[in-house]
Amino acid sequence: MHLLSQLLGRPVRGETNVPLGTLDDLVIRMEEGPYPSVTGLVVRAGRRRFFVPANQLRELSGVALLSSARVDLKQFQRREDEVLLGRDVLDHQIIDIAGHRVVRVNDIQITQVDASFRVVGVDTSLKAIVRRAGPRALADRIIGGQIIDWANLHYLAGTAPVRLKVSYDRLADLHPVDLARIVDALSLRESATIVAALDDETVAETLEEVSDSRLADLIEGMDQERAADILEEMDPGVAADVLEDLDETVAEQLLAKMEPEDAAEIQTVLAYDEDSVGRIMITEIVRVAEGSTVGAALALLRSLDEVPNPLLAIYVVAQDQPETLQGIVRLRSLILADPATPLQELMDEDMPTIHPDEPAEQAARLLAEYNLLAIPVIDEHEHLVGVVTVDDALAVLMPEIWQRRSSRMFH
Repeated sequence: MHLLSQLLGRPVRGETNVPLGTLDDLVIRMEEGPYPSVTGLVVRAGRRRFFVPANQLRELSGVALLSSARVDLKQFQRREDEVLLGRDVLDHQIIDIAGHRVVRVNDIQITQVDASFRVVGVDTSLKAIVRRAGPRALADRIIGGQIIDWANLHYLAGTAPVRLKVSYDRLADLHPVDLARIVDALSLRESATIVAALDDETVAETLEEVSDSRLADLIEGMDQERAADILEEMDPGVAADVLEDLDETVAEQLLAKMEPEDAAEIQTVLAYDEDSVGRIMITEIVRVAEGSTVGAALALLRSLDEVPNPLLAIYVVAQDQPETLQGIVRLRSLILADPATPLQELMDEDMPTIHPDEPAEQAARLLAEYNLLAIPVIDEHEHLVGVVTVDDALAVLMPEIWQRRSSRMFH
């Protein structure tokens, strides 16, 4: 096992032990699989830096020993998809997929596999820093290290000054909360690179979890057509908050590029005060006409193209006035009941409601007082306009913990 920091600056010698220069860097390509091979050496001889293909590398220990004394001394020019381990990876940030975090690369492990040399891990420990900067004896006194398998890492393409073919599929598989923490921890440029590579739905779910300042910066830096598409995918309350943080002209332009129905929903939310119930309520709810049976309600749920999330209850409304709430049937009761049971037998008619203009904190108090998961929101016309869920209420009371936690806690 070799460490990059102990290889850089070491002599490079040809087949007959003739000195050719010192090792300036090692070159890899990121698309080669979980453990990329070293594809070449960058050798420095005076002011000249030249490239030696890895197939000429015979040994990599105290010196880099080549299988030939003949090399091309033409000045090194990196090509697309080439990454220099010393310049582009060492001392840079990288994503630890398994640990859901951003780490600093303090050293790089390289090992020989058959005839090739491969990158197999990185050292993120303090010991690696001391080993590079101080006496070996001091480093040896530090117990343990933090070696991360390269297969569990994701290189940040924005770090390299050349175009790289880097797949972001593994990042898309992360939970939005974990991915949001990573996006927040990176520079704006690196965050934008990740966001640009992911699909709209993944980006929308992730951006709902990032800090307000980073969210606004990322949306403002996007192509407006894509920004509008992502805002359509987001919770209307979050999208409204984003638009308020943007320049007024930009916000109007984005609304104009959205689908009319989505834009209207966001504008409805924007009409409410920032700290009101209207800002945190969910408008996508299942309404079932009174007189229906459990079987009919379940059939309605199965027929929906998109089931509201979270689905905590169904809301029974008047037969001739679908905006007028008669009561609610909790999902647990609906699932356990016989299909022929009328909804009236399961319906809770005596439950608190709240007005959209009331403070969001009041919704949190009512939810806690009545031990509810959701509370209906009724407007001045006595119309059902939405519900406030317990997680959105907690986001008001404990923003540092629950900020941007939409309904995913109920998945």
